[in-house]
Amino acid sequence: MRYLKVIAQDRSGQGAADTLQFEFYEDDRLQRKATEADRQRLNAFGNTYLKCAWFNGGDGEERHLRIFSQNPSADGTPETVRLHFHEGPVIAYKAAARDLDNDGVFELILSTDVDNDGRANRTDRSRVVALAKQFLKVGW
Repeated sequence: MRYLKVIAQDRSGQGAADTLQFEFYEDDRLQRKATEADRQRLNAFGNTYLKCAWFNGGDGEERHLRIFSQNPSADGTPETVRLHFHEGPVIAYKAAARDLDNDGVFELILSTDVDNDGRANRTDRSRVVALAKQFLKVGW
């Protein structure tokens, strides 16, 4: 399985993430860290991810996102994008966007409080859709 690992860090100690790292994995093996070209393509994704407030203090990497797509129909187009928000090796919570009829539109959004504001609402679903769409544009 291929996935993008996203790590946000608050290195300044100001209470908000100020550093983003992107790592590309295949079968839990690091393939590469994001290049400058990748970072340009990931800019919108990174900005949306920062709104999720899922970050580490200092240089920590325990809190991170693993995002990946699935193609159960094997037609070459992803029907599902899954987001796993990790706290170390444990998945703290999950979200997903599903294209039920393979028309390129996500009809089913499964999410909890992905922006950590204490409410699971339309904003959370919008963030999941935005992250899923932006992830698919990266092409990993």
